[in-house]
Amino acid sequence: MRIVNKKKFIRGISIIIIGLIMIIALIVMMIKGIIFLVTKPKEEPKQMVKQEEPNTVQALSTDNKTSNANSEILNQWNLKLVNKDNRVDRSYIPELSEIDDGIMFDKRAISYLKNMINAMYKEGITKIWVQSAYRSYEKQEELFNKQVQTQKNKGKSQEEAERLAQTVVQRPEMSEHNLALAADFNTVTNEFEDTKAFTWLQKNAAEYGFVLRYPKDKQDITGITYESWHWRYVGSEHAKVMKEKGYCLEEYVEYLKGAQGV
Repeated sequence: MRIVNKKKFIRGISIIIIGLIMIIALIVMMIKGIIFLVTKPKEEPKQMVKQEEPNTVQALSTDNKTSNANSEILNQWNLKLVNKDNRVDRSYIPELSEIDDGIMFDKRAISYLKNMINAMYKEGITKIWVQSAYRSYEKQEELFNKQVQTQKNKGKSQEEAERLAQTVVQRPEMSEHNLALAADFNTVTNEFEDTKAFTWLQKNAAEYGFVLRYPKDKQDITGITYESWHWRYVGSEHAKVMKEKGYCLEEYVEYLKGAQGV
């Protein structure tokens, strides 16, 4: 009987010792955990980086990443710059569609022109029509020579007559009309400036992708006298930026290139 009681006593002591060891181990682990939490270095909160929304007109810097994108934008058919320093190759013949009575416009842009005119009609502006749009190189040459002759009749030399003529009618290969992206409205005079159509165009033309190509305050940049009647298709995303910044096409092209001071 004593032996049995002794065995039970030893077993009981063993269980108590094991329990104590487990309790001590648990306490040690808890203490370590507390020490770790107290001594752990605080992490700096991560700053949220705001993602800029992509601009419709992309790639306006001159770094290596965007140079290719800049070139792609500037090579778009609707942004082609034509003036005395940037000629149209005579091999370039746009695909045309008829606006009215044999007057042709670039097929890719004609719907925007028609929609713009229809919008004016819906607002009661019916005295609006396209007098001239696409011109062949031969037709442009004919108009230029006619203007040269007009100046010569005023006593100007050939050189001076050509210089003055070019401020009014561009030489062949230097005219936007060769691109079929320019529309001359109504009587093709600056009386157009006093019409409701002109006022409407100033306010709304950018929505349809058109800009006043030769503004009054940009003559020193474009090299062309003010033409209230001459509107050029560039696409709505570009037209809106040009309107917002007050750029003519020459300035806008430099802006896309990322030129300083523009």
